[in-house]
Amino acid sequence: MGEIRGRVRSLSGKSNLQLDRRLRSLRTFFLVSAVRDPDHRQRFTYVLRGWRPDADQRTARRAPRASDRALTLHTYGYRCAACGRTPKDDHVKLVIDHKIPLELGGSNEADNLQPLCEEDNHAKQALFSDHEENAEALRVSLSLPDAHLRIGELLKALEGIEVPKELIALVAREENHGDPTKRMRELRALGWKIKNSRRKEGRRSLSFYRLDSWEPWPPGGPKAAIARMEHARKQARRLEAQTTDAQERET
Repeated sequence: MGEIRGRVRSLSGKSNLQLDRRLRSLRTFFLVSAVRDPDHRQRFTYVLRGWRPDADQRTARRAPRASDRALTLHTYGYRCAACGRTPKDDHVKLVIDHKIPLELGGSNEADNLQPLCEEDNHAKQALFSDHEENAEALRVSLSLPDAHLRIGELLKALEGIEVPKELIALVAREENHGDPTKRMRELRALGWKIKNSRRKEGRRSLSFYRLDSWEPWPPGGPKAAIARMEHARKQARRLEAQTTDAQERET
């Protein structure tokens, strides 16, 4: 991005502060991958792969309305939704990001928008670029109504492949209210075989999940089944505690 800014400055005599938006617009018609420099967390290289196969059927993407952009910044307290940094305190630039990318079925509606600093926005782009060949699996997963279904169907589509924890979290769409690690435990409780692994990439330690086998979704859906299991565990613990109290009273 630094080279792109420099090139624009040399051609026009000024810096274009809308480069990120221009890049997002290019992705409507072109395959542009963001590749992270393994030795510099904040450095990304952009690679033009070519035209999108359906480029002739696409229309130019529209930017969110100014009112929705302002509402999004206000709702998040002018903080990055990923790292919490602010322009005032941390001198970062915030951009409006689509939680579900437009190319994967997202919309410009306010509930699909969030502010991200440029670093986290580029990191998210790189993450989706790494799985561009799995775009259809992502599109289907993101459209499902429950976090367990979204995570499970993505893992099923990528069965046997290591899926990064960050991608799981993005598909879960739970923001700060969910925990991918907990969701993996709950899926395992339903009989799914999911292996966790970690490895170093540059300076970062990354976590991955690989689905080795899975069970059909229970009647009523996974959320209801997990709630029933949790209720049964609580009942069992309560009964155990009552039995222990009774035994102590007898002695």
